[in-house]
Amino acid sequence: MPEHSSRQAVHLADPSPSEQPVEMTPSPRWGPFTKFLVALVAVVVAGAVLVRFQAMVTPLVLAVIITYLLRPVVAGIVSQTRLNWHAAVAVLYLFIIIVLIGLLTVVGIAIIQQIQGLINLINQIAFSDLPNQLQRLLSAPFHFGPFLFDLSRPFNIGPFRFDVSNVNWQPLLNPVLGAIQPALSQTGNVIGDLAGRTAASLGWMLFILIISFYLLFDTHRLAGSFEGVVPPNYAYDWRRLLGALVPIWNAFLRGQITLALIMGCLIGITMTILGVRYGVVLGLLGGILQFVPIVGPLIYGTTAVAIALFQPTNWLGVSPVTHAIIVLADIIVLQEISDNILVPRILGSSLHLHPVAILMFALIAANLAGLVGLLLSAPTLATLRLFGRYIYAKMFDMDPWPEPPPIHHPPAERALARWAHLRLTMIRERRFKRKETPMTRDEG
Repeated sequence: MPEHSSRQAVHLADPSPSEQPVEMTPSPRWGPFTKFLVALVAVVVAGAVLVRFQAMVTPLVLAVIITYLLRPVVAGIVSQTRLNWHAAVAVLYLFIIIVLIGLLTVVGIAIIQQIQGLINLINQIAFSDLPNQLQRLLSAPFHFGPFLFDLSRPFNIGPFRFDVSNVNWQPLLNPVLGAIQPALSQTGNVIGDLAGRTAASLGWMLFILIISFYLLFDTHRLAGSFEGVVPPNYAYDWRRLLGALVPIWNAFLRGQITLALIMGCLIGITMTILGVRYGVVLGLLGGILQFVPIVGPLIYGTTAVAIALFQPTNWLGVSPVTHAIIVLADIIVLQEISDNILVPRILGSSLHLHPVAILMFALIAANLAGLVGLLLSAPTLATLRLFGRYIYAKMFDMDPWPEPPPIHHPPAERALARWAHLRLTMIRERRFKRKETPMTRDEG
């Protein structure tokens, strides 16, 4: 009996294998081949997803851009009112929806009709007998201010006498028209593509608004989640890369869009004042083509001059040639204002890219990603250059950050948010003190 009890006690004292403590061992590290294989599979899967859902890439990019542009607006609403961040986002998007519905209802149909009329006019000009029409226009007399020009008669310039009435302009105009006609036809195709996409993209517009709403609604939580993904050893590199990327995209998205809006309004207003048909659509076209250096102003300038030259009448009462010269002078003046006044003040030199490099990459990006690729070509090229320098330095064991980090002032939206938080805290403290004062008086 005692022996049996002792065996039972020993049996009860011994823990079962499932109850034995598990020895904590560190997780095994992946080897170079495993890392390479996982990275390769991830790249292949990401590429397959992009190819399969490539129609959603453009709306998602636009949603991110809208979110980035509206952050300072929401911060300003929070600082000027007693609304919190989420309520300010809701109020802002309600206002945007009301404005969009109003614009689509009031001016949407008129703009679509103007776009269609401009497409038909450009195609008519591009595929007509331009050499004979231009020769007919140049041979007719026209007034330019107090001066009368009649190229059908001989005229004297100093001791020289010129007679251009018998000159065959066709050999001289063919090379010029050979360059102008493709530009005009391509402009018509671009405008038609934009019009077709605009008419058929109301669903995508709603999708973009919904995605941007939730991105802006949870922007602080999303920013914290991205920072948590970065490995600790690369936290400094992440901060330096982010510090270099923010000025690039900030200057472009807010600066370039501001420039496009200003130039689009100026072009549309001046074209309408000068009596050029479809002035509003020309303003839209000029604003969009501000994203394309060198070639953009040439395209919308050629289109405006061609419309002024071939439209039958104008309210100024001048000849078509005089009208085209006035429109050309207006475009040159506007472009000089843009290059010498607006661009230095709005954009500065934050991208540090040559216009030719931007132009070449814009053509490549337009072929790969369409209109969004064209619009985002400049900051994308600057971003690729930044990451290219970083990868080059890492590949050859060089310091990717030889210069000390620049001192950046806090962004406007962050400063406004901090000020709004401080203001709300002060208001709450005042209310709390007011509630405490009657209680202390009653106790006394």
